[in-house]
Amino acid sequence: MEEGSFVQVSAMVGWIIGVSYVESQGYQCWIVNPDLDVLSDGTFYTTSSAAMSAGRSFVERFHE
Repeated sequence: MEEGSFVQVSAMVGWIIGVSYVESQGYQCWIVNPDLDVLSDGTFYTTSSAAMSAGRSFVERFHE
């Protein structure tokens, strides 16, 4: 398993959005919801901004 690095974080009330990077795969978004579940869409993106945008879109859809 390849080692990744944490590259970006953003927070909205009750939610945390993070982006990690693995050299051979790209960027991936991670969400921590108000119940402290860690979620990911499983998609790798070519840029950190694309991964962050996907995370923000997810939160905006499910934010109460």
